[in-house]
Amino acid sequence: MKRVNAMMTIEAVVIIPLCLAISMLIVWSGILLYNRTAADYALSVAVIQAARQAEAENEEILKLAKDKAAELLNARMVMMEEGSLNVSVDLADVKATYTGRMRAPVLPDFGDIKPFEWKVEVTRKSPRLKEAMTVRAGHNITGG
Repeated sequence: MKRVNAMMTIEAVVIIPLCLAISMLIVWSGILLYNRTAADYALSVAVIQAARQAEAENEEILKLAKDKAAELLNARMVMMEEGSLNVSVDLADVKATYTGRMRAPVLPDFGDIKPFEWKVEVTRKSPRLKEAMTVRAGHNITGG
């Protein structure tokens, strides 16, 4: 009877940490997926709103895109270190890139094993909408 109890203890020593490690990996993968989706949403909204500003100057559009993306990123990102946000505007399109890191929780020091990092990198680009400019130019040409 004692041999059976000893075998159950040895099995538990191996199985319980393995199950916990797999569970934590699943949770962290879910958080990483959420962060990527949140960054994708934030950049998409910012780029689309900025691309609609056909009448504005590039500097105004750049400020609008940066402010909107930063606002949405700060409200939605979970367990992320400070990331970098780059926005560029030219005559053809608006482009935004976010790069950040997510560290695994601090684990006990096991010598050479260090906490791992996951990188979140998202880029979104949208063509500038120029319908208002086209209508205004056509209106000026026809003289009406």
